[in-house]
Amino acid sequence: MARSSGGRTIVLGIDSVDLVLVERWVAQGLLPFFAKMLRNGPLVRLSAVSRVLQGALWPSLLSGRSPGHHGNFYLTQLTTGTYDVDTVKGDRVPLDAFYDRLSAHGVRCAIVDIPNDMPKSGFKGLQIVDWLTEFQQWQFAAQPAASKREIEHRLGALSRTGGYGPTVDSIEGHRLLRQRLEKGLAMKSTLTQELLDRNDLDHIFVVFAEAHKAGHFLWKYMDATHPDHVAAEPYLRDAIQAIYVLLDRQLAQLSRRLRPQDDLIVFSDHGMRPNYRGDHFVGTILERLGLCPCERASRLDIGPTRSRDSTRVMSRMRRAMRGLISTVVPTSVDQRLRRQFGAAARIDWSRTQAFSVPTDRNSYLRLNVRGREPEGIVARGGAYADLVQFIGDEFRALVNAETGKPAVEEIFNVHELYPGPCVDDLPDIAILWHSDAPINILESPRLGRMSIRVRENRSGNHRAEGFLLAQGPSFRSQRKDLHGDILQIPPTLLALHGVPRPDDSEMPPLNDLLVGDSSWARRDRVDRVAALTE
Repeated sequence: MARSSGGRTIVLGIDSVDLVLVERWVAQGLLPFFAKMLRNGPLVRLSAVSRVLQGALWPSLLSGRSPGHHGNFYLTQLTTGTYDVDTVKGDRVPLDAFYDRLSAHGVRCAIVDIPNDMPKSGFKGLQIVDWLTEFQQWQFAAQPAASKREIEHRLGALSRTGGYGPTVDSIEGHRLLRQRLEKGLAMKSTLTQELLDRNDLDHIFVVFAEAHKAGHFLWKYMDATHPDHVAAEPYLRDAIQAIYVLLDRQLAQLSRRLRPQDDLIVFSDHGMRPNYRGDHFVGTILERLGLCPCERASRLDIGPTRSRDSTRVMSRMRRAMRGLISTVVPTSVDQRLRRQFGAAARIDWSRTQAFSVPTDRNSYLRLNVRGREPEGIVARGGAYADLVQFIGDEFRALVNAETGKPAVEEIFNVHELYPGPCVDDLPDIAILWHSDAPINILESPRLGRMSIRVRENRSGNHRAEGFLLAQGPSFRSQRKDLHGDILQIPPTLLALHGVPRPDDSEMPPLNDLLVGDSSWARRDRVDRVAALTE
């Protein structure tokens, strides 16, 4: 149903914009749009599933469901029932998106570049997928199809298949990255302005990815304390700040196109900070604990996780070769080749109780469970629970020898946190490392002292907390700090359009943010505001 007041909901996702940086640069007078939003309305600090499973964030936001109901947590995942690690595409999520429900109730939607999304053949609105996203789980596509051709003709694309393309890890490559991010931000803003000028849309949801990619690759130029800091020219030193300033300017321009009855939501899914973690120790730890026969036989890892550029290149080559093989040989032959020559072939599964699976921040461990894994040896029930407890205790005992502080911030029993029909697609254990300092030397009473130094390809990685700002007739206007969860965004969007939540919705709307419980409060609010200004 379209709102009777004629108001629209405008949602601008600012992927991986960090609240700590925003507040720092607001205080310096560099971000006037953010300053106004923070001054005149509520700030919702968002907790997110990314604290546990980083890649589960957008599938959870799209569906409104926790990871146990969609099973997605990374770009490459173990295929349940095998030891094969496969690329995850947007069609893996077995759930409807929030915008499907809006559309089914007559809300006219434009959905642009939500990560982990895929084209929906039955969707009645405008949908653009992987045009200018930080990572891709599909390729550049649009619904209706003519929209893609129009975008390419009028605005362009930075990569033939969408996204920003690969980033060369060099000073020159990072200069080029900043140029492409600024260009992409201008392209996305132009499209968003055009959507705002249309009269046939009730709900506009656009995600800007530029701060995400900038934070990963350009952090070391800004952060003089980072071990990989490069004292480069101001163009790189100030690159992240420049992206935030440009984003602030574009958001201000977009906000000037809003109508008095429109609602605006600006939110960041999670933030950014230095990329300090201890994932490079996991294999050694599992070996010393006697949970796998040797360190090299502990990782089912073909993804871009850590260490040197050569490792990253080899990972890409292996994935490309795997993709080629899968397209030209029968599935049965592909599976037989993997068993004989793939990553799993080097592991003695009869002696393996736990192994790691691909990640790019938290460490993820999977237990070799009998009846779930092809050669599982860990029985469900008491043996499983005891092993989860044992592993958790040993990781909690780890100390960063260079700081004297615990190396691990928290251990998560993933299957207890996120039960559901897809829980076996998830890791059993997630390890959140303390990221206040590099982790080069670990020690513990049982494991002794371990020293491993690696160079991360990405100098910045995610802070788990996000935030949400809102203005418009449906929202409270006083400055107030609130707390919410990323899973509350979908039901909030439904409530703003008067669309009932599905029966399986896991969380309520952000009711403390709203003037009323649904869009019906909006008309009265608009009328009251208009009366006060007459």
